[in-house]
Amino acid sequence: MSSRTTKLEPEWVALEEAEHDDNIVSFDCQAHAKFCRDLDVVSFPSIRLYHRDGRMDRYRGERKAREIAMFVHRALRPYFMEADEHTIGPTTLLDDVVIMAHPHPDDWNFYDQFRTLAQRHRDRVSFIVSPPIGDSSALVCYNNVDDVKHTASDLVTVGALEKFLKLCAEPLIPELTRRNEAHYATTGKSLLHYFATTDAEKEAYREEMRPLAKKYAEFLHFTITDASEYPEMLATVGLKAGQKTGMALENTNTGDMFPFTGQRRITAAVVEAFLEEITSGGLRPWNRGAEDGRQGRGHDEL
Repeated sequence: MSSRTTKLEPEWVALEEAEHDDNIVSFDCQAHAKFCRDLDVVSFPSIRLYHRDGRMDRYRGERKAREIAMFVHRALRPYFMEADEHTIGPTTLLDDVVIMAHPHPDDWNFYDQFRTLAQRHRDRVSFIVSPPIGDSSALVCYNNVDDVKHTASDLVTVGALEKFLKLCAEPLIPELTRRNEAHYATTGKSLLHYFATTDAEKEAYREEMRPLAKKYAEFLHFTITDASEYPEMLATVGLKAGQKTGMALENTNTGDMFPFTGQRRITAAVVEAFLEEITSGGLRPWNRGAEDGRQGRGHDEL
């Protein structure tokens, strides 16, 4: 059994317990190879939603019970919903990310673009059409995980709506992987790396650091790296190999690393003090030959 399957099993059990739905089922494709072949399942674990009318939706998101459940709920709703002045409030809280269009009655081009966007991404976020709020069309999104609201400034340029959706769905404190690390390394912002090994540690860090991440969002990405999956990253940023948790700031413009060497628990207050020490020049960048990164002055910017 693959490690991916092993990790999915407890999440699937949690999904079954939470949803109380007999239509949530699992099959062992090694024991029932023909059945899986008939469904064109060539690799597994694979998560699919089969509708009564013959449609099938593939799940491509994170293999967590909550995320899978929300995918199912989205798939069972129309690809976009309509709200009026009485229901607009509750619908903004319908999902982790809600994209709400306020089309002007004469703006059929925007309305058609929004419908196309909703059809394409209905598996990831929820889409709402609401009454107009001005003399022109408007597009607003609500990231309810991070309590962030965005308003689109461009509804005309080709690809603008896709770019806006990506902005809305981007987590305030993402988990770095091989797939997304290049994106965050090339935004021009510094990276505050936090290393953890359990989902509970990661979520606790997100909850505590969310206000601080908003405060520094203009020039700093707060990120999480799984120390078990990417143990080599610890040494890369100046931390000890084998650490289960740790923190370091990376200036992506200069390549400088500032590992956190304190013994205190990593709290929001500790993190802010660490950042202030770097910006004041009180902490030197790490180098492999130095035993004490506090000798001398360092850079005065993140």
